[in-house]
Amino acid sequence: MYLSVSFLVSHVSFSQPKDTLYFYNKTKIVGELLAIRLGRIEFDADGVTIINVKNTKVSSINATSRSFRMESLEGKEVHGSLARSEKPGMVIINTNVESQEIPLENIANLVYFGKTLKSRFTGNISAGFTYTKSSEIGRLNVSGLVKYNTRKGITKIEGDMIVTYDSVQAYIERANLAVSHEHTFAPLWAAIVILKYQRNLELGLDRRWQEALGIGREFLISKHQQATTIAGIARNQERNQEDAETTTTEALFQVNYNFYSFINPNLTLSFVESAFIGLNDKNRLRLDGNITLDYEIITDFYVNLQFYHNYDSRSPATDEPNIDYGFVAGLRYKF
Repeated sequence: MYLSVSFLVSHVSFSQPKDTLYFYNKTKIVGELLAIRLGRIEFDADGVTIINVKNTKVSSINATSRSFRMESLEGKEVHGSLARSEKPGMVIINTNVESQEIPLENIANLVYFGKTLKSRFTGNISAGFTYTKSSEIGRLNVSGLVKYNTRKGITKIEGDMIVTYDSVQAYIERANLAVSHEHTFAPLWAAIVILKYQRNLELGLDRRWQEALGIGREFLISKHQQATTIAGIARNQERNQEDAETTTTEALFQVNYNFYSFINPNLTLSFVESAFIGLNDKNRLRLDGNITLDYEIITDFYVNLQFYHNYDSRSPATDEPNIDYGFVAGLRYKF
């Protein structure tokens, strides 16, 4: 009896269906589907490694043993599995209510929120360094992002930092670190909580702690573009370089835009612009912005170019308008 039960359990375990990618060239890969985003399919191939495949190369997908969170180009969100379609370029989505056949390229985002912690994490890290002997000044720039996916939301930790050193000392010139959570409560809509730390010596800011609440909405979803706008309220605790501290409340408006192209060369362009309008300091306006370009050189490795700017109509140290901007370059690895 024990042997019979053991054999049955073993048989069920090993007969668990694997996910399969079917290609237009009639080949296929077996493994585990992890995600679809930015025009790419992330797949853990058996006996190989985690690979990223352009969705234009894939004829169909079969992943029936697990449930995914999917968002279409029309902004509809569903939870279900994927089944292979006999029509090239199509896939069948099975939910608890119905089944429907749609073009594979119409899936804007797909996330498997996994059975283990490891399967729920994605992210990237980049770094760059410059040095000139004549000035004896070096600059190290580091940035990174980690995402944790759940059934109805995304938690993110992201940041960047510029460390400058000369013949005398090393110091953090500019830093941003943010922890945020987005909870989807309706198609295209999400509630957002943000905790952030900032430092910018060019603007006279020793440190800023910020807590923000907002509502976000996706207003552009296409095969090559995604855009989101956020509106909310933020509260700041600031300290300038003279150790004077203030507390401010601001209205927050933000636009996030992503453009991606995987037809030689593989490029991703990201644009984030945030505006903060003073509520208890009515004459104050702040702007924070980043433009980032990633150029893939080999799988998962990118040349990373970034332009940033910061504007404060009344900087913390001088009460005068001040602008900071810069350009950084480095290498980025995505995981």
